[in-house]
Order: sequence, then C-alpha cells, then structure tokens
Amino acid sequence: MRMSRRLLRNSVSGLSGMVLQKAVHLFTMIVLARMLGAEQFGVYAFVGALVFFFGFLTDLGMERVLTRELAAKPEEARVLLGTALCLRVVLGLLAAGIGVAVGWLWGFDQITFACLLLALAGLPLGTDLLARAYFQSRLEIRNYYRIALAGSATFLALVSICWWRQGSVVAVFALGLINGVVYAALYLRSVHARVSIAPAVSLTRARGLLREGFQIGLLALLFMTALRIDQILLFQLRGAEEVGKYAAAVRLTEALGMFSEAVMLSLFPLLAASRHSSPGVFRQRYRLGFRYLAAAGTLLALGLSYLAADLLRLVFGPKYSTAWPAVVFLSWNLFLSYLGTVYVNVFLIECWYRLLLLVSAVSVAVNIVFNILWIPAYGSAGAAGATLLSSVVGFSLWFFFPATRPVLADCLRSSAPAIAAGALSATVGVVLLQWGGPSFALVSLALYLVLLVVTGGLTKADLQRLYANPQSG
Repeated sequence: MRMSRRLLRNSVSGLSGMVLQKAVHLFTMIVLARMLGAEQFGVYAFVGALVFFFGFLTDLGMERVLTRELAAKPEEARVLLGTALCLRVVLGLLAAGIGVAVGWLWGFDQITFACLLLALAGLPLGTDLLARAYFQSRLEIRNYYRIALAGSATFLALVSICWWRQGSVVAVFALGLINGVVYAALYLRSVHARVSIAPAVSLTRARGLLREGFQIGLLALLFMTALRIDQILLFQLRGAEEVGKYAAAVRLTEALGMFSEAVMLSLFPLLAASRHSSPGVFRQRYRLGFRYLAAAGTLLALGLSYLAADLLRLVFGPKYSTAWPAVVFLSWNLFLSYLGTVYVNVFLIECWYRLLLLVSAVSVAVNIVFNILWIPAYGSAGAAGATLLSSVVGFSLWFFFPATRPVLADCLRSSAPAIAAGALSATVGVVLLQWGGPSFALVSLALYLVLLVVTGGLTKADLQRLYANPQSG
C-alpha cells in the first residue's frame, strides 16, 4: 500500500474512532446521570476528576515521545515497549498509593473513599498507552480503536445492567475496574502478538522517556487542571449534588469539542510539513483553521446559549436544567477553545514550550482563585464563569509576547467576521424576537449563517483553498 493511502486510511480511522468513542462516552454519561441522580453523579464526577491528577503520574507525557521513538527506531520496539510498560506499572502503583493517602487525609465519607480506591486500582493497568503509541507509529490506529471502542461499549453495557439492577455509584466503579482489567489484558495481547515485549528496563530509554515527556506532560496537566479543578473545588465548597449538575453541563459542552479535534487531526500534519518549507503556506493554513473553527465555534456557542435549559432537560433529565447558566458560560469557553486548538498547535510546532507553560500556569492560577471566590455564592455558574475568565486571560496574555503576537493578530482578523455575525445575530434576535426557546434559536442561527456569508466569514474561495494542493496553498 502506498504511503499516501496509508496516511489517509490512518487519518480516517483515527477520526472515526475518536468520534465514535466520544459519542459512546457521552451516552454513558447520560445513562449515569439519569441512573445515579445529581448527588451520586456528583461523586462519580468528583472522583474521576481527582483520579485524573494522580493519573498524570502514570504517564508524564511519555506517549508522544514513545510514539516518535517507535516510529523512528522500529528495531528497538521490544526494549522501548518493555521499558514503557515497567515505568507505567511502577508509576501507577506510586500514584495509587499517593491517592489513597490523600483520600484518607482529606477525610472522605465511606462511599466516596470506596469509589476512590476502586478508581485508583486501575492506574497501574494503563496498557492502552503502549497500544496507542505502537499502533500510531505503525499507522495502524484502527487496531487500537477496535479495542478502545469495544471497551467503551462494554462499560456502557455494564452500566446499563447496573441501572436495571438499581446499583449504586460504588457498583459502577467496581464494574469499571473489572472492565479495565479485561481490556488492559487485550491491549497488551494485541501489541505482544506483533512484537515480543522485552521483560526488562533500559535505564537509558527510561530516562529519555521521562525527561522528554515531562514538558509535554506538564503542559497537558496544566491544561486539564483548568478543566477539572473546578469540580474538585465545587465538591468541597458546595457538595456532591452541585457537582453532579455542573458535570452534566461540562459533558454537554465537552462533547462538542470533537469537531476542533477532528479538524486538527488533518490540519496539524499540514502545518508541520509547511512550517519551514513554505512559511507563506503555513500562515495561510492556520488562518484558514481560525476562520472555519471561529465560524463553527460561534454557531455552537449561540445554539448552546439559546437552548441550554432545554438541552439539559432533554439529555440528562429535569433535575439538571438548573445548571443552564453554567452551559452558557462554558459554551463561550468552547468557542475560545476552538481558537486555542489552532494557535496552541502552532506554538507547539514552533517549540515555544516555556511560553505555553507560563501562560497555562497563569490561567490555572486565575481559574483557582476565582473558583474559590465565586463558587460559594454562585455554585456551578461561578465555576463556569471562572473557567471562561481564565480562558480570556490566557488568550489575552499571548499579545504580550512579540513572538506570539502576530499569530494572535491573525486569529482576530480571521475570526472577526464570525464574531461580528454572531454579535449581530444575537442582538437582532434579542431585540426583535426576545430571548429563549427553540423557535428563537432556529431563526437566530439561520440569521447568523446569512450574516456569516455577508461579512465574508464563509466564502466559496475558502472551500477552494481547503482542497488546494500544498504548492497553491
């Protein structure tokens, strides 16, 4: 098979697998929210957010480095995989031990602590990292998603049985651990069937994986902290039920993030290929990314803002509809994250790691401070507002650095038509049609699309550029 066909097939497989997995995950969250109720669903979301931070210790950003090394040195796959597996198990046990100590010192109630123990028990089982890295390096990502999708579907089936048997949140975590053990073995078997994993550790390789992966992992940790710390603080300051309602708002908006990820799956390799060979094409491509993602992000933000309460009621149940203000704030945070998907990847290509770490650290600090200030008074709306504010601060900070300022200027210029169309649509809709309801949303969104074309945010030339060959841009 020619390389171009392998790349295309791998990209399509990756995109399809990612979309399907996110869809199954969202449906699982809907089932859990309806089955457990706001309070127990809040416990589920809180424990999941907490375990994420301990899970960072089991990865430390190794996956991207491992993928690169496996692709560059396939003859060393046995040693690389064996070293990564041993590191994952050791770090997983260490992280689980720290998590148990934190839970005990925090003084969790019996149910929350039991859920935490079950979740932490799965940390040393992360063989999915090895499988994803190996199959990515081989351009055979479909083999990873076959197992990943089966695992997600099996967990959904187990959760459905748990609902039928009127199980508790503890039962959900127990079934998740059983499912994790089974599929960890399947991931390991799928890789071992293709390359015999060496049962030993190369200290040189271990140091390399940890040293190079740490910067990438720290950046990912800061990014995810901004998305998860609010649920931990909300649990502490307002209780499990408020976390459950907020988690529904988060899941609803995060599910729509797959569109920007899908765009970058194809755009990132094109940007990386043209950065040094053709700077003009490089700039044209990322500006095109800004244009399309701004148009899509504004459309989604408007729609979610108009229909927040209706969507929460329809998807998660009537008890969750009171979290509609959180959805409104998070929907505009989604818009900023769409733009960030482009410029952050541009900065990664430029290797501006220190700037990324600095801005991410400031954004997380702002997020934590305003969560503490706003959550006691405003609950889930305060948490969502703090998230949006931290994103605005992070976006604004990029204008202070001479290296990043031109990219952000391009971002604003490319996004301006979509932003203007959205603002005009919302203003006309609110003044003439009043706020709220599906009918209002339909008319206002249709008006937005018309204004998007009028303002030049979407043109025929854009579609032609999208399919142009690399030399023509």
